[in-house]
Amino acid sequence: MKNWTLIIASFFFLSSAFAEPDENVVKEMARQTHLSQDEIRANYNGCDSGVTLYMKICDSYRWMVEDVRLNKVYKSVLNDAKKLGCESNLIQAQKSWLAYRDKACDFEGLMGAGGGTIEGLYILSCKEDLTKQRADRLEQAVQSH
Repeated sequence: MKNWTLIIASFFFLSSAFAEPDENVVKEMARQTHLSQDEIRANYNGCDSGVTLYMKICDSYRWMVEDVRLNKVYKSVLNDAKKLGCESNLIQAQKSWLAYRDKACDFEGLMGAGGGTIEGLYILSCKEDLTKQRADRLEQAVQSH
């Protein structure tokens, strides 16, 4: 019985590792970068490939997943903020947060890599983490309202 459980668990792990990319994320990433949708689809899961370009595409994809999610959540929160009359507070907070995220991640990239091709991976990983945190926090604001 234990062997079957291990086989089934392995199957689900492997099938999730080969899941298809989110097409909305692929389109948005292609729109914001010089990459084609085909390049993104081919390398969106190449974070462990050891090839810097594929790793950057993968890290960019992961960040873009959170960025697309954040934008969706932000629109919902913005609608609530309009109803409550605090729309300008949210807009200013979001602008400040974006500036903070970008500067904080630039700092982490410099500290982590000190330049070179790996610096971008540090920056992208930081942006993914902070964007996820921001989206989670805004979702909590929507749920508590």
